[in-house]
Amino acid sequence: MKTNIYVPLITPFTENHEVDYDALAKATKFVLAKGADGIYACGGSSEFPLLTTQERKRCLEVIIANAEGKEVIAHVGSASTLESIELAKHAYEAGATMLSAVAPYYFGYTFAQVKEYFLSIAHATPLSLMIYSAAQARAYTIAELKELLLDEKISSVKYTGYDFYALERLINAYPDKKFYTGADEAFLAGQAVGAHGAIGTTYNYYADKYILARELFLKGENEKALAIIHKLNDITEILISGGALLASTKYMMRLQGLDILPLARPPFSPLSQEQCDTLKAIYENTKF
Repeated sequence: MKTNIYVPLITPFTENHEVDYDALAKATKFVLAKGADGIYACGGSSEFPLLTTQERKRCLEVIIANAEGKEVIAHVGSASTLESIELAKHAYEAGATMLSAVAPYYFGYTFAQVKEYFLSIAHATPLSLMIYSAAQARAYTIAELKELLLDEKISSVKYTGYDFYALERLINAYPDKKFYTGADEAFLAGQAVGAHGAIGTTYNYYADKYILARELFLKGENEKALAIIHKLNDITEILISGGALLASTKYMMRLQGLDILPLARPPFSPLSQEQCDTLKAIYENTKF
């Protein structure tokens, strides 16, 4: 049975900050064992702007090889259209099931330029494209997203935002497209306006809990669903407030038994002992 939950997999690193591909293979199996439908590969949670093009290709290959037939959505977004197209073609050849891309960032491109970027990626391979709507790259109006969704190759949106009126309007306007929330802490709000599923960083260690919360919500058992979300958000709040979301996520996975170092690539700072102690305490004290 489909859960409509996808894990934006983290990237494990060695102490020398090289990609640990063996740990990545284990992490792929680790997160999928929690019941998710698949992996959202090489997205923000993977630290993709800090990875080289070749590292992104190799990471995707390792993930696909260890996904045991489950879906792999390949994020190919970049500051460069040419790099994104190169990654898109590689993803298709490697066996990804769908593409995704965040808008090109830094230079403040016009919407016309951003649209051309997305269409260039969408039509570079037979795979469909999921727009990754994230404010870090670009904020969209409802009209802009509607215009992008007119193209038949753009099949879905990963909506990492908090304007659920906008999300509801999009879902209502395009019943043949799919919409996934990306803000973990607003998971149930997205489900309430009709989101088809979700893609979130904290699913790396608690995908099964979000799956259960969604199942309960869809059955109308809202109080039980919300009780789970309260506990999940107690942990998420600590991760966000600590300013080290990705290293903290890896530490949470380590607490669950995965052999992974709680490191993000510089310029991210390593976790302090105080941060580790805080995370361990709330993990051990949160009972589901």
